[in-house]
Amino acid sequence: MLKIKNNPHLKSDFLKNVFTLLSGATVAQIITLISIPILTRIYTPEDFGHIAIYLSIANIVAAFSTGRYELAIMLPKKRTEALAIFKGSFRIAFIISLISLIAIILLKSFDHKFSSFIEPFYFYFLPLSIFIVGLGNLFFQWYTREKQFKIQANLKIIKSGSSSGVNVFLGLLYNLKSLGLFFGHIAGQGIQQIIFGLRFYKEEKNNLKIVDANLVKEQLKLNNNFPRFSAPMAFLNAISKDVLIYVFKMFFSTSLVGQYSNATKVISYPLELINQSFMTVFYQKINETNKKLRFYLISYFGNFIIATIVMIPIVFWGEELFVFVLGNDWEIAGSIAKYMAPLTVASFAMRSVSNIFSLTRKNGILLIWQICYLVLILITIFISKSTNFDVMLLYFSLVGAFLYIALAFMGYRIMKKTYEKPS
Repeated sequence: MLKIKNNPHLKSDFLKNVFTLLSGATVAQIITLISIPILTRIYTPEDFGHIAIYLSIANIVAAFSTGRYELAIMLPKKRTEALAIFKGSFRIAFIISLISLIAIILLKSFDHKFSSFIEPFYFYFLPLSIFIVGLGNLFFQWYTREKQFKIQANLKIIKSGSSSGVNVFLGLLYNLKSLGLFFGHIAGQGIQQIIFGLRFYKEEKNNLKIVDANLVKEQLKLNNNFPRFSAPMAFLNAISKDVLIYVFKMFFSTSLVGQYSNATKVISYPLELINQSFMTVFYQKINETNKKLRFYLISYFGNFIIATIVMIPIVFWGEELFVFVLGNDWEIAGSIAKYMAPLTVASFAMRSVSNIFSLTRKNGILLIWQICYLVLILITIFISKSTNFDVMLLYFSLVGAFLYIALAFMGYRIMKKTYEKPS
């Protein structure tokens, strides 16, 4: 493995690229954070609930819409082979989107429960969003391969700015309810992918012509471990992340989904800014240091303390803070954020150091843990759903926090076994 510390030029490029990507992500998230207090005074919790369900379904299907082949784009040395993977992934994403359209039409026509679950007419556009998200994943990997990080950073800002701008504009000028949020989402994603697509086609149209069907088939077969292993992991992770959205919709109300959606946004965005920066530096540093176990422990507990400090005001004054920031309709969101504090802290601390499973080539453990996590939290929800809403949420949060702490302990045991010399 190349040691970045031994090559000043590589180190300089690495830090420059990291800063470029992080600056784009930071500005984009700041734009979104600034827009939330405005949007929560324009749109109702129910409006946010509808769009949260829409985005959740789109993201779950999009998690495997490319077969996760986009992760293989970085691997080939030959440009034509990488383009073959891109071309094959594009076709898979299109087919999955088409299948999802047929499924939605059939389910909406013959299943009353499903039809009531996705009420607004724009749910017919889910296949479009699934395709756009899948395409975005392809472009991100392609331009990472090309080391064109500046365009990625700029387009993150354009996406966030256009989405927030359209949401506010339509909300203030027209009474479109959740439709305004939908148009904002489509505008942000659509503009980003159109710019990516035009640039990609201009640069690669001649190279794409020489990529034939046999090469595409060969590359997809060569990298079939991605749909076999990575796609199920991404699918389970997407479901686990948004499982409460479906629980709230089925057993409570769309309005509560909106409260939950904005509660998680407000508490996760500041921590995500820290997490994105730390994960990159952590992975670089833990590859270099000789005291890997010590660095893992310091990093984990350091992030645990940071997240705890960030969440203390939410725990004590969650309702008051959310009413002040988001408006009078969002007191329940503050209560949700308060009960989610244990899970928020534990998951943030673990995600910040989760690269150790890749470092030690133990990604299989993550897949097993993800399956156990989903099963156990579903059991927790099933057992506690008949109780008070706050009690169910607290049980969910405590069980989830315990499982993330258990994963951190597994990480510690793996690091100790792999890197600590026997006395």
